[in-house]
Amino acid sequence: MLCDGRRKRALMGTALSWGLLQAVTAWAQPADTPTGATPAAAAPADATDNVEEIIVTGVRRSNAKAIDTKLNTPGVTDVISADDAQALPDRTIVEALRRVPGLSVLPATDNEHPRDEAATPVIRGLGPAYNNVTIDGVPIASPGTPNGNLGSMGRGVRLDILPTSMISELQVTKTFTADLDPNAVGGAINLKTRSAFDNGGRPFFTAEGALGMANDHGQPRSQDPLGRRISGTGSMTFGPDHMFGVVVSANYQKLDSFTDTHMTTDTVHYNFYNSAGVLQKNNNLGNGIAVPQQDKYWYVEDSRQRVGATTKLEAQPTDTLYGFLTLGHYRFVDTMERNEVILDPRNTGTVFNQTPTSGSYPGGDVEVGFEHSNIITTTNLAQAGLDWRPANNQVLSVRGDISRSTYREPFDMVKYMTGLSYPAPGSAGAISANAAKPAYGFTYDTSQLNQQFAMAPSAYYNLSNYSGLYWRNAKRSADDDIKNTRADYRYNMGPKDQGLGFAVGASFTDDRPDYNVWRNDWEPNNTAGSLLLINAAGPAGAPMKYSQGLNLLTIDPAKAWAAFNANPSWFNLTDQSSFNNQDNFKHTEQTVGAYATVAYALDDFHAQVGLHNDSTDQDTISRAKISGAWTDLKTSSSYDYLLPSALASYDITRDMDVRVGASQTIGRPSYDSYAARTSISFTNASDLGNPNATGVSVTIGNPNIKPRLSTNVDLAFDYKLPNEGGGLLSLALFNKDIKDEIFTASSIGYTYQGVTYSNAVVSTPQNASNASIRGVELNAIVNSLEWIHPWLRDFGVSGNWSFMQGELSVVQSSGATRTLSRLVGQPNQTRNVQVFYSDSDFEVRLAYNRQGKALRSIVPDIAWQDLYWAPREQLDLQASYKVRDSVTVFGEASNLTHSRLTSLVGPNQNLLKDSYSVPTVFWVGVRFTPDL
Repeated sequence: MLCDGRRKRALMGTALSWGLLQAVTAWAQPADTPTGATPAAAAPADATDNVEEIIVTGVRRSNAKAIDTKLNTPGVTDVISADDAQALPDRTIVEALRRVPGLSVLPATDNEHPRDEAATPVIRGLGPAYNNVTIDGVPIASPGTPNGNLGSMGRGVRLDILPTSMISELQVTKTFTADLDPNAVGGAINLKTRSAFDNGGRPFFTAEGALGMANDHGQPRSQDPLGRRISGTGSMTFGPDHMFGVVVSANYQKLDSFTDTHMTTDTVHYNFYNSAGVLQKNNNLGNGIAVPQQDKYWYVEDSRQRVGATTKLEAQPTDTLYGFLTLGHYRFVDTMERNEVILDPRNTGTVFNQTPTSGSYPGGDVEVGFEHSNIITTTNLAQAGLDWRPANNQVLSVRGDISRSTYREPFDMVKYMTGLSYPAPGSAGAISANAAKPAYGFTYDTSQLNQQFAMAPSAYYNLSNYSGLYWRNAKRSADDDIKNTRADYRYNMGPKDQGLGFAVGASFTDDRPDYNVWRNDWEPNNTAGSLLLINAAGPAGAPMKYSQGLNLLTIDPAKAWAAFNANPSWFNLTDQSSFNNQDNFKHTEQTVGAYATVAYALDDFHAQVGLHNDSTDQDTISRAKISGAWTDLKTSSSYDYLLPSALASYDITRDMDVRVGASQTIGRPSYDSYAARTSISFTNASDLGNPNATGVSVTIGNPNIKPRLSTNVDLAFDYKLPNEGGGLLSLALFNKDIKDEIFTASSIGYTYQGVTYSNAVVSTPQNASNASIRGVELNAIVNSLEWIHPWLRDFGVSGNWSFMQGELSVVQSSGATRTLSRLVGQPNQTRNVQVFYSDSDFEVRLAYNRQGKALRSIVPDIAWQDLYWAPREQLDLQASYKVRDSVTVFGEASNLTHSRLTSLVGPNQNLLKDSYSVPTVFWVGVRFTPDL
């Protein structure tokens, strides 16, 4: 897509004045419709020097470095230093990012994996697919966040697989400049690695080892109670005149834990009935009393291991020439075992004895399942660069990289169910004998957020009534290969250069992701002998908290699979050809970028305008069933954008600056969105042909989907505190008007092979008619409270608060438009507070984080089925003591209050969809940092 010529000329000719006007207009708007901004002025040189003379301890030094980088970077940028990222009890980079103003974090959002760890960041309400992630300014491959039900390979980088030990700074840029990748509607995250030439090339080494424990572990099967982590980073220069340098960083971490989960069904979630107890459909809320469709429990045990190694070789043979080569290997292995129990009325057509908070079903069923998976994510990268300075105010830079990321998840599943009858050999699979079994009837209670189902223990514990439903093995695979090259020339564009300057550059990126999934599914036939749970039961599980004291039933997988392997003729291999073809795709995306920037700088003023041209061509090969045969189906598309940007900053005083900016950016759709496919998934193969089956999911691709186009305005003020303790006060306002916003539309009901599945949830990516988001970010760092009283010299505080207000219009199947008050993934606010004490030897800090209510997913035609993340708070503690100059002992505790992660649904967004426990994790260790 190209902007029309008139718009191009207007933006090119008046970009700076346009940005200033927009920001001033935004600033003048009422408080409930704030906007925002960005650009930059360098902090006075002597300000940072003064800070370094006074601030000598850990947290204060980290804050000083972050402030210095923030004030010397154009636009609105927030920074977490390596010291800060590694000192807090954040096990991954993505967990550390939640401390940044305007950022929140999300777990994997599928219906198969646990959510006790954050996987991806959200910048200013915009999810990972629309935020650029680089290492030293170069893109990195990633398999995205997988979807456990159907094929999904999002564009976002899985930052949870990257260690904090490899970085010197986490830089979050929220304003766009023409030299950046324009896929940055929310912002850009750059992981800056350490250089051996830092600190004058002095040798550097730090290492730490720690033992840890999660308070939730070892249920229902024993786990390793002690976690272990070790990491180290060292650098040195060598050779003639110390012209060569090397940096090596490595880490290992292992921790076992479990989560308990309480939920209702994956789709539709609740039913509504009329006064006679008869089921209503779609938007008909009947008597207004919501009834959960199921009561589902998970106990998920995870053993997570992270291993990483980064080597950076550098050379600086002259003052004007610098080169580097970086090699990285990062591996994340999550061995997961999921124990599942489902209490299901099976026939929900009529509810009996209904009151506002209770009712009963005359029959039901129980399902008991077990899954074992081994999730392996590996990322390898090689980056090289060369900087040549022909003059003090000129630099020519060349960069290139190759990276590959892979995701492998082999898994097997076994499930038993009450009251089954089996078909003849060669038939489709196990079929329920009756719609519901009277022995498994139950009453329910919805007076609290967590529903309670009361089922007769005598029936529930009769393991002879549970027969084998299916034996299944499968594998999901995702790969991403990225090759990138770029060249930049900058003239008079340094932080201290004055007068007229310019920069030009070009880049080429070749990105090749692909996704594949297959499974085998065996179900018993009527020749089967004894396939009862009583012969394959595992250890007794903990009480299921909301089921009147019933204990979790478990399966011993060794016994279950032994019965299968000993009697292969007892089982029918079901037809999985649709599952094994419908989600697979290969995508090729080639992007050529070119930019030009003109800048002008004085002692107290800096301004720059730029244009970035993005040209992208892409091809996708997916699988479709044509004339009864699965066939490769190729689709192609392309787009071109010419994107303007403007930044300006002014030093009002030596300690205060104002920054303003305006730009346009894009958000590329997820890779799998382009695949021309229609895939359907059943919870059980026996549900094929059952029009009332629950848990039926359908995904439809959209090869014609367009990138979103965002017009961004930013305004920011920074005030460096003049007191001896040092610190910073910042205010940032932003506004984003988004055209062709992308969301996953869901509808209910789907016809497949002549059968209409009334409960099927159909999902497809679509462009919304419009969207916008605006917000305010407040940030304060006070390194010492001595200005209040001398006794408080060693105390400090930092905090940030961000408020966001969004609007999203989605098109319903009728053609009507529904408007929501936020974007998908966007919380209404985020808060962070850290209180710390730090002297020369002892340091302790208490950190509080709160993420407000956020939209999780949308069902355009049925508003009450939209899902929301409930607000969540977390409290973390860290303490350290320097026992000698080079040795520090430390202790850490995350999620002290054992806060859960909960999703809500319903007309008033107050009904339980699911609630996951998040363990409290403790670490105790020692850090060794000699003065070399």
